[in-house]
Amino acid sequence: MSSAFRRLPTLCLFAGLALAARADEVQKLPDLLVTGSAGIQSLQPSYVAPVIGGDPASGLTDAARYTAGFSINDAGARGFGQTITLRGLGNTPYFSDSSSPIYLDDIPLVSAFTFPTALYDFNQVAVNRGPDSGTRFGQAGDAGVIQLTSAPATDNASGRINVSGGDYGFWAFGASVQTGAANTNTDLTASIGGSGRHGYITNTTLHDDVDSRDAVAGRLKWRYRPADGLELSLHVLGQRTRDGAQALVPLGGPYHEVDRTKEGASDSDFGAGSIGITKKLSDGTLTSSTSFSSFDLSPYNNRLVVFGGFDFDSAVSQSQDTFAEEIRYNTDTYSGGLFYSSSRTRGDTDRVFSGFPVEQSGFVTDAHTVALFGRANFIPADGWVLTPGLRAEYAAKEFTRTETIPSSQVYDRSNEWWAFLPSLTATRRFDATTDLSFTVGGGFKPGGYSAFTGRADLTEFDPQRNWGGEVAYSASPRGWNLTYTARAYAYWVSDYQIERSFAVPAASTDEYLVVNADRARLLGFELESVWRPVRNLSVTLALSLTQSTLTEFTDPFTGASYSDNQVPFAPAGNGALLVEYRPATGLFAGAGVTWTGTTYYDEQETSMFAQRSYALVEAHAGYAFNRGELRIFGRNLADEEYYSSITPGVAHGTPGAPLTWGAALDLHW
Repeated sequence: MSSAFRRLPTLCLFAGLALAARADEVQKLPDLLVTGSAGIQSLQPSYVAPVIGGDPASGLTDAARYTAGFSINDAGARGFGQTITLRGLGNTPYFSDSSSPIYLDDIPLVSAFTFPTALYDFNQVAVNRGPDSGTRFGQAGDAGVIQLTSAPATDNASGRINVSGGDYGFWAFGASVQTGAANTNTDLTASIGGSGRHGYITNTTLHDDVDSRDAVAGRLKWRYRPADGLELSLHVLGQRTRDGAQALVPLGGPYHEVDRTKEGASDSDFGAGSIGITKKLSDGTLTSSTSFSSFDLSPYNNRLVVFGGFDFDSAVSQSQDTFAEEIRYNTDTYSGGLFYSSSRTRGDTDRVFSGFPVEQSGFVTDAHTVALFGRANFIPADGWVLTPGLRAEYAAKEFTRTETIPSSQVYDRSNEWWAFLPSLTATRRFDATTDLSFTVGGGFKPGGYSAFTGRADLTEFDPQRNWGGEVAYSASPRGWNLTYTARAYAYWVSDYQIERSFAVPAASTDEYLVVNADRARLLGFELESVWRPVRNLSVTLALSLTQSTLTEFTDPFTGASYSDNQVPFAPAGNGALLVEYRPATGLFAGAGVTWTGTTYYDEQETSMFAQRSYALVEAHAGYAFNRGELRIFGRNLADEEYYSSITPGVAHGTPGAPLTWGAALDLHW
């Protein structure tokens, strides 16, 4: 990158610190939460509370099951190998950026392998749909942005303790405290938690479970208001996981049994921190956030039995360090910002097939992103709001791969890409609770490099771009105790990124890489509603139907056409229905069912690499009192057998969790 871009983070930091010179009295400021246009319900993100009961290590996946159009294919090694799709747009398992980056309050994450699978003590997940999210966030994808948000500061101090346990040796604990913000210029929130369980998969040769899970995590957020209209914040969080082997079983065999002579481990460490400055000005709020995150997967190793009985051993280490600076200015009528990030990803891979080394390689990828973004609201006539927006993004990557087996070689590649992404939203407001909005805009996801191919001419893949729109209608009919939002969308995608194994026929090695499909089309419908027919009873519905189609895709190596096939890793839809009786105190109960549509894990729609649609049933019940509650819960009550992800290259799948049960005690004050 040019020297100007390299100096940009320092300049942004000084610009944020300069705000401190303009303050003189104490005032508590609201937490920063990016939303849609104020008061327009159809443009707001979907807010999902953590799912009650179950393993907290699957918190983000559980939240996705209860969100229309949001899906996570859990590959059994936490973030490593998982794919996250929103409206049919997602990351590839190992090499591409995410189509829907995650914010941990003010800390952005772009690579899916660094995403948290647990939710720490964040109290809700906000799902911002559509590529026009890039006009409101610095780190944005072509599908949207996911936010994990903290509870706001309160006047009074509070605390919470929870413990739970269940079958498969499941245990979890959590504790958090929050100081009061009344009559003081500072407040502090701190939490610690952990969870673990035995594996769901049994190795019948070693007579041991395979995929055990153990993790501990903590988070601290401190806010200081030295003067009127000025707030300084420090946000620190981290997680340490020490897991068993990646949960993989041969396709077509038992879902929770394997027969092999060696097992592995999957250990990772994650840490992140940010320094924030918020300054209230006469007509708006200026914020600056400087963050750093670090992820390290080491060791990751496993043994699979493939191709009729041969041992295939893999040992992988992978890390990523990311610096980001984001400055935003928000008013009631317009908003804008500047974003810069720089990351370095390192990886090393050793693979041994039936005792013979077949790959020993390493790679380094340096990525840089600069973005300018903004939007404004105009009222051309009574009841109408027009919101034009624009995002300009520059992305650059530099890639080096070093190989010693099967050949000795080093190659370098680099490229840069630009995107100018306008958007326009027109909203008709009928009353305070009913509105109809139309949005058109474009999305962009950078290209990149595949690290598991020795072919320098095949390592690069192009950026993924889309253009399209949605119509959304939101209403709360009077007297019905019902709120709902319905959306329909259509996106046309160019250079859809697809990751594939054994991509080159008759090659002497497995060329595992990403290719681009020329064209894809995404059509879908979403419905989210909450109905409260009587006091303390709620019925929550989320439903999406998605048609994700590769409209133009010819295999670049065989010439075979896969046009009109379903996009891989993207389900044909999802849904959830939750019925809950929940008084303030006393007995409570709830039951829910979630549905995931058919998912293909290759572009050929191979039946062996497909998970047909399935449904999961869960329930909970308990007793609530003034300072807490005691509850029991059950998950996958029908003991449905399914794969949460499939890895076609080795013909293995990750089985979903079987029937589980447990009990939990929550105390708060």
